[in-house]
Amino acid sequence: MIHSLFSEFVPVSKEEWIKQATKDLKGKDFGLALKSKLWEKIDLDPFYTLEDLKESISSQVRFHSPLEIPGMPPRNWSNVVSVLAGDSNKDILHSLENGAEGLVLHLNGYEDLEELLKAVQPEYISMHIKPVGNPLQILGQFLTWVEKSGIQPEQLKGGFLWSPSDMVFEQNEKYSLALEVFSEVMELTETYSNFKSFSIQSSRYSESGSNPLDALVFSYGELMELIDKSGSDTEAIFKKMLLEVSVGDSHFGEIARLKAFRLAAVQLAAGYGLNLKPENIELLCQTSHWSKSILDVNTNLIRQTYEAMAGVLGGANFLWIKPFQEESAGELDRRIARNVSTILREEANLDKVMDPAAGSYFMENLTPTILEYLKENLQNLEKKGGWLEALETGKIHQAVRAHRQKIQSELLDQKRIKVGANKYPASDKLKNEYDFEVFEEKSFEMKPTRATYLFELQNQPSL
Repeated sequence: MIHSLFSEFVPVSKEEWIKQATKDLKGKDFGLALKSKLWEKIDLDPFYTLEDLKESISSQVRFHSPLEIPGMPPRNWSNVVSVLAGDSNKDILHSLENGAEGLVLHLNGYEDLEELLKAVQPEYISMHIKPVGNPLQILGQFLTWVEKSGIQPEQLKGGFLWSPSDMVFEQNEKYSLALEVFSEVMELTETYSNFKSFSIQSSRYSESGSNPLDALVFSYGELMELIDKSGSDTEAIFKKMLLEVSVGDSHFGEIARLKAFRLAAVQLAAGYGLNLKPENIELLCQTSHWSKSILDVNTNLIRQTYEAMAGVLGGANFLWIKPFQEESAGELDRRIARNVSTILREEANLDKVMDPAAGSYFMENLTPTILEYLKENLQNLEKKGGWLEALETGKIHQAVRAHRQKIQSELLDQKRIKVGANKYPASDKLKNEYDFEVFEEKSFEMKPTRATYLFELQNQPSL
């Protein structure tokens, strides 16, 4: 027989816990000693109780629809890997035979896809296209290959990792021209009901140094601009949208941020009169480049692993674990990255519960707080003319670069700690494992960089 032990303990209020903690601090200020801030924006208490929960919070978030195959675990995500220039058909098949469940194809439009993707069966994996060149040419080439493969349009899963803002940030094109391309992309992919036509890439901002919370604000500002100015059907935009996010090193904060990213889409859709559920939204999570350092390969691996775990707990439908300096990564680095997702599923058993973070007093308080921050700052952005106005006046670039400079300077001055770089550095044998490249960025660009960049720059013996 099972007996409940909770009845034997007298309930203690949060106020009583605070009084006891204050007493134990022996005169120190409770707030200064124990409270903190998440991403310098959100106040965090040292502990949370049932009293902190808001009645409106739904404890369990469903990240995808129930699987149709009987006996399958309740949680599912696709382990996706990159296919880069120089990769062969043999490399692709090797990855798919050893843990990969989806591909991110970096295409320039001139590949022989029939040779590159020979024996690849798109109906059984997810396929994402990252265009490196003309998006219409690349998408058209890929869809031609899909048609030749003989699968039904609804069997194609994955998405086009492109948005109209790519043309603005990467090519300095007018947003109006980018919207014309967007309309053609939507038309090309219309019959592929399970293939996403475009992505809202919050990583563009966070990987360039933005505050992770502001990265969500800019992303949804971009989405609202797209809805208002593209002329496309609003329901079709939400249906064909893929949310993409880079998962950083604040583990619990990232779990809540990912859940808020998804739930915000549901709330925004409701504002347009659409009834979406959280499981209708698909989320692609990639591990962060911003959080890594060239100075310690082993610490990068640790960060890669807990970022991936946060991605799963936060609701990733597609998990993209990227080796550091992916373009030059060898087979060992790729194999390690590919196996992280497999370990999280097969050994950590993270597929056994849909939403393991549900019910945590801390997480149940943090997620709605992030949603409130997002809503308030998105409204402020709209009052000032919206995302496009902020882009054209340079305010988005200024905000991202100011935060980037702040974080990088604090790490350089050791006011902020980065283990393996400016604190507890690796041995000389492990230092400078990777090539150092001087960061350069044009005025219209927002290029990915690292929080430790200035510290690395100062410690380059040849510079």
